[in-house]
Amino acid sequence: MAKTAKKVMVLGLDGPIAPRVYNWAKQGELPTIGRLIEEGVHASNCLVPFPTITPPNWASIATGAWPGTHGITDFDGHVPGDPLDKVHQNFDSGFVLAETLWEAGERVGKRSILVNWPTTWPPTIKDGAQVGGAGLSTTDWRLGIAHEIGFTTTILSGDMLLSTEMYPHSHDVTLRKARGWEGVEHSAKALEAEVPLRPWRPKTPLKPVTWHLLVDCSGDDGYDVVTVARTKDRQGVYARLRVGEWSQSVVDTFDTDEGPQQALFRMKLLELSGDAQRFRLYVPGLFALHGWGYPASIEDEISSEGGLPISRTGWEPFLMEWIDMQTLVETNALEHEWIADATKILLAKPWDMYFLQLHTPDYAYHTFSADIDPLTAADEATVLAYQDLELQLYKSVDRALGRILEAAGEDTLVVVTSDHGGKAKTHAFHIEDILKSAGLLVYSSTGEGEEHPKVDWTRTKAVSQRFVHIYVNTKGRDPDGIVEPGEEYEQVREQVIKALHEYVDPKTGLKPIVLALKREDARILGHYTERSGDVIYAIDPHFYNEHGPYLPTTRFGVGDMRGLFVMAGPGVKRGELIERTVWLTDIVPTICHLAEMPVPKHCEGGIIYQALADPDAQVKELQALRRNVDRLKRMVERPPMC
Repeated sequence: MAKTAKKVMVLGLDGPIAPRVYNWAKQGELPTIGRLIEEGVHASNCLVPFPTITPPNWASIATGAWPGTHGITDFDGHVPGDPLDKVHQNFDSGFVLAETLWEAGERVGKRSILVNWPTTWPPTIKDGAQVGGAGLSTTDWRLGIAHEIGFTTTILSGDMLLSTEMYPHSHDVTLRKARGWEGVEHSAKALEAEVPLRPWRPKTPLKPVTWHLLVDCSGDDGYDVVTVARTKDRQGVYARLRVGEWSQSVVDTFDTDEGPQQALFRMKLLELSGDAQRFRLYVPGLFALHGWGYPASIEDEISSEGGLPISRTGWEPFLMEWIDMQTLVETNALEHEWIADATKILLAKPWDMYFLQLHTPDYAYHTFSADIDPLTAADEATVLAYQDLELQLYKSVDRALGRILEAAGEDTLVVVTSDHGGKAKTHAFHIEDILKSAGLLVYSSTGEGEEHPKVDWTRTKAVSQRFVHIYVNTKGRDPDGIVEPGEEYEQVREQVIKALHEYVDPKTGLKPIVLALKREDARILGHYTERSGDVIYAIDPHFYNEHGPYLPTTRFGVGDMRGLFVMAGPGVKRGELIERTVWLTDIVPTICHLAEMPVPKHCEGGIIYQALADPDAQVKELQALRRNVDRLKRMVERPPMC
C-alpha cells in the first residue's frame, strides 16, 4: 500500500536562477536543497506562466490555475472600464478569482500556515495562521497602491542612514560638544547630535521623533564608540556601539497618525573615524510588531532574539552605497532568522500545510544581476566578487530552509519551487517608442520630452500598460475611447502587431519583439479574459530588465527564466532528474494526489506522474479494494453450508 503524505510544505524562493541553485546544491554549497534533491526529484524544465513575474505566478502555484483563470495577469492589475492609465499593484487577495490549495484543504479540515505568500492579504484562511501577504515580506505593504510599478511602502519605516556625509535619502548628522546627558558616562571630549527621524516610505506616518547620538573616546586613540538614545538619559539609551557592531534588538513605541505603534529594530555602526569627521549609522528599518498577522493574536506569540521581520531591507541602501556587501548579507540573514524563528513557533501547534515565500534571490538579481554575468559585467574581478555575494545570500536562504524543515517528519511532502528566474539587465527599451512611431500613441505637446509625458487621448488609438499588455483605446469600454468596436478595433490590433514585429532597435540592429498575439490567441500563454490587454507581447532578452516580459524558456548569459522545482517525500522517486516539462500549475494537483487532498475548484494543471515512485499506486489500491469488496460480497451472498 502506497504511503500517503500527512503534511505538506511548499517552500518558495522568488526569482532564483534555477540551474545555478541546482549546481550549488549538488556541489554541497546548499546542503538543505542538496539533500532534498538526493532524496527526491528535481526538474530541469520547470516552466512558469507568462509574464515571468511575481503576483500572477505565486497565484498559479497556489491555485494550479493559469492567469486568465485566477485573474492576476501581471504585477499590476487593470480593472476593465477604468481609465487606461489607471492600474493597481496585484497584492490584494480579493483580486484572486480561483480557489487556493489552502482553501480547498479547509473543506476537509486541513489547517494551513502561510508566511509571506504574495497576494494573500486580507487573509482568506479561516482555521490557520498567516504572516504577511500584503507585499513581498512581512511588513511590506502594497495594498491599495496605484503608483508606478515597483513603488512600495512598509508599515512604519524602511531603511535609514544617519551620516556626516551626504548620501541619497540619508539623515544629516552635525556633531557638536555634548551637553546635558544624565546618567550616561562620557568623556569631556564627547560630541553629540540631534537627528529628527524621517521614516522612509511609511504606510502609517510617524509623528515627529528625534534620536540623540553621543560620540565618544574610550581611550587615547580617538573617537571609537557611539551611544544612540531616544532621550538624553540612561533610560533612553538604545545601544552603545563600536564600528562593525550590531545592536541587540530594540522594541520601542512610536506615535503615529493611527495611534501608538510598537516597532522592532536594530542598528549597525558602519563607520566612525578617529576625528569623528566620518560617521555612518545604519538602521534597517522600524518594523511594526502588529498589522501583519492572522489571527492578530499570533503577532504577540512570535519572537526572535536575533532576527527582524524585514521589508525590502538593504537592497536600495546597497545601491546608494550606504552599506557594503557584508552588511547586505547580514541584513538578509536577520530576515531569514526571523522567518525561521516565527515558523518554529507557528508549527509548534497542529498544522497540515505550510507555505513560504522568501524574496531574497529576486531582490539580489534586481540589484546586481549585471555584475554576476560575464556578458554584462565590467571585468572579471567584478564577476567574482558579485558571484560570491550571490552565493552567500543563497547560503543564508538554505540555512533558513534547513531550520524550517526540522518541523517536517518522514510523512511530510516537501516542494521547493519559484515563480520565475532572472537575468542581467540589458539594453533600455520602451514599447511606447514603437507605438509612437506607428502613430498609434500621441502625446500632448506639453508632455513632449517629459519623463512621464501626458497622453493625448483624443488622438491615441493604442497604449501600453504594465509589462506585456497593449490596449486599444476603445469606445464604450474605455473612458476616453476613440476606436470603434468591431472592424476598426480589429484594424488597430493588426496595426499594433505589425508595428511590433517590424520594429528594429536603432542602437543594436535587433528586433526587440519576439512574439505579439491578440488576446484570444494568447490563450496559449494563459491569457484570455479582459483582465489582459487586447494584444500581449514578449520581448527579446537582449533588452530591458531582469525578468517580466520574457517567455518562460528564455535564457541569456548566466540567466534563465525557468522555475525551480524540487520535490521529496512519501510517494516520490529518489535522486531523479525529471526532463519533461513541469508547469507551475502542475504542483497543486500533484500535491493533492500524493496527500489525498481535494483539488481546488479551478485547478488546470496535471499530475507530474514522472515524479511518482509508483504512478499506478492509487489504481492498484483501488483494484485491490474492489477485489476485497467482491470477496466479501461473495461470502455474504453465498448460501449457508449444511
